[in-house]
Order: sequence, then C-alpha cells, then structure tokens
Amino acid sequence: MGMFAAADELPNRYAKVFLIDADGNRNPLVQLSPDDFDVLNRALEYPTRENFLRAASLMAGENWIPSFQPRPVLNVDINGQPVSESAKSFRTMVPSQLRPDRKLKRPSIEIQFWKLVYDPLTRHVRASLAETFLFTPEELLRSSREMKNS
Repeated sequence: MGMFAAADELPNRYAKVFLIDADGNRNPLVQLSPDDFDVLNRALEYPTRENFLRAASLMAGENWIPSFQPRPVLNVDINGQPVSESAKSFRTMVPSQLRPDRKLKRPSIEIQFWKLVYDPLTRHVRASLAETFLFTPEELLRSSREMKNS
C-alpha cells in the first residue's frame, strides 16, 4: 500500500552552507565536524529558521580557513558542460584547530535548504531550493550567547 509513502524525508533533503564576509564574498563550508553535521541534520528533519540558526551559531564559533587558492566560478551550458570562467571566484572553507592570529571578523552565514523533487510522469529527480536562510553576525552572536546560557 502506498498510502503512507512519501518522498519528502531526510535522505532527500540537504543543505549548502556559506560564509559571507563583509565584502560580500560567498565561500562554501566543507568538512563539517561531527557536531556540526549532527545539528545540521536535526535542522533538516524539522527545517525551521530557529533550527538552522542553532546550526549556523555552532559553525560561526569555529575558525574557518580556505583550503585552496580561490577557484573561479564556471559558466556552464544547458547540458552542464563548462563554457567559460566567470570573473567571480570562491574559496572552499575548512575548519582549523589553529587559533586565528588576527582579530576575528564575524561573517554572516547563509544556509540553503534543498529538497529532491520527483516527477512521477517523467520519473526524473531534480534538486529544488526550498528556502534560503541568512544569519547576520549579530544574530549569530546573540544565538550563541543564548545557547551557552541555557
């Protein structure tokens, strides 16, 4: 019986997380810690702004450093084949145990909540951006203080 079958469950949801610095540069976060991954998965189970804020606050407290030189953003054609490089670039960010040697700049964090959507007529799957959450440095700082006090 397919009465209770649903395609909208945790394995069909994912998040993309970006640090956004004061200059507006968006850099993806990769290699999340087990704690980050756990809190983010809990937010994906019940995707509310408050739950994603909890995950973003945890990630904002870490020291993120670029893992490689800036990479250009590629322009692709309708088939997904690279056509040219954009003037924009990004850095893939990874957590570091080293303490930053300069005054910590507080970035914003953007979390994109994505779902896989199935088309029963074509039997194809595609990713669909469900919602984007942007958390300011002030909001992240306030949330991390509240989490410590609770």
